Amino acid sequence: MKFFPVLLLTGALAGAASQAVAQAPDSTAKPRYTLFQPTPRTQLRKLHPDRPGITESGFTIDPGHLQVETNLFRVRNGREDGTRRRELLFNQAVVKLGVSEQTDVQLVVESYTIEKEWPQENTAPARNRGFGDLTLRVKRNIFGDDGPSRGALAVATFVRMPTGGSVGNGGWEAGVSVPFTYKLAETSELSVQVRGNWEHDRDAGQHFVSFMPAATVNHDLNKVLGVYAELMSNWDTRQALWRTTLNVGPELTLSENCQLDFGAGLPLTRETYREFFLGLTLRR
Repeated sequence: MKFFPVLLLTGALAGAASQAVAQAPDSTAKPRYTLFQPTPRTQLRKLHPDRPGITESGFTIDPGHLQVETNLFRVRNGREDGTRRRELLFNQAVVKLGVSEQTDVQLVVESYTIEKEWPQENTAPARNRGFGDLTLRVKRNIFGDDGPSRGALAVATFVRMPTGGSVGNGGWEAGVSVPFTYKLAETSELSVQVRGNWEHDRDAGQHFVSFMPAATVNHDLNKVLGVYAELMSNWDTRQALWRTTLNVGPELTLSENCQLDFGAGLPLTRETYREFFLGLTLRR
């Protein structure tokens, strides 16, 4: 029974993907592109990464194209139950492949993680390091990928596999998110998201449910420089505890297919981690 949520979500992923592939083309509409008939590069949508924050966009990847979104470097510092923790993440990457005009599949790879814990002050830290967990995701756009709508709505599901050993979460995990993006003006967008997770606590050896509402505003100051601000929270049902963070920073659009971002996650509640990161998005 404990794997039932994973099996249910895996079935949903397969159903969404097969539905996308099985859709018959409409000869009266514009050409419908597929994984094997990619969208021409001159017709690619505006680059809409799901990073740097938790809030995803309502858009998917054009069919037949790859997009890589990665934390080149991320450091997280915090304290829980009196234990001080630090995580260093290198190349925490999401590789996306567009399989239809409204669906993409994704693989999340935690390339290398270093964890340190200080159970007591003035003691040597306990260390774990290595390759992290692998996550499979499918994202399906409901509306707004193309057309005149100023908004875009999507549904994304994921299954995380416990491949990370001592630096992983130690058990199967799954979840679903519903992101919505709205174009406020030519240079500004608002994205909001509701996400539910079935998570595993490695230390306690048990699963629990968490909810993560989030909202992000992106504003382009010019063709190269933009800024973002994100407010996100995590409701832990075990501890009945809200953890809230404000993420802020700049984004640099280096080309139509390349974006660089960096910033900070500032804790607004107790037992919330402080983060600093540098990220990159590439599309081909």
